[in-house]
Amino acid sequence: MKRGIARRKRYLFFAVGAATGSAFGLILGSLLTYWVGEGTVRAIQRLFRRMMGRDDRPSFDLLLQ
Repeated sequence: MKRGIARRKRYLFFAVGAATGSAFGLILGSLLTYWVGEGTVRAIQRLFRRMMGRDDRPSFDLLLQ
């Protein structure tokens, strides 16, 4: 019985931690976007997509060959 309570407490602690982390991440992300500006965040996203090779735009280096 005691073991079941400890397991339940651990799952509850995990759920509360995950919910709290998600809430703080959403709030911090929103504040960062507001502070930095939407244009800057989009530029960072575009740069990240280019680095990962998932950009929609054509690669002009390949077109010049």
